[in-house]
Amino acid sequence: MSISKTVLIILLFFIATQVNAQAIARMPNTGGGYLVLTAEPCIHKGKDYAPLKRAYAYTARGYTFEACYGIEDDTVVTVFKDSGEQRRYPVINFEVMSKGTAI
Repeated sequence: MSISKTVLIILLFFIATQVNAQAIARMPNTGGGYLVLTAEPCIHKGKDYAPLKRAYAYTARGYTFEACYGIEDDTVVTVFKDSGEQRRYPVINFEVMSKGTAI
């Protein structure tokens, strides 16, 4: 393995660890990726939408979608930032992530 590949792998590992630090739960999606809930504040166009938190979804093909979420009863309610589309998911569909879990 060349030096540049080694450095790239170390950087990706470091970035993935830092990104994952705020991820708290995830649920598989139909695109082959996950809907990930974070502990980060939901900020859109410079406005903080507290008490909502940041979520994001990604697919196996590399598409990423930003959202805000809140929990209502036993349901995770998401609002996708670009489309404004709202979706509701049973909270039992999510797995709690341990620190260091690969997303």
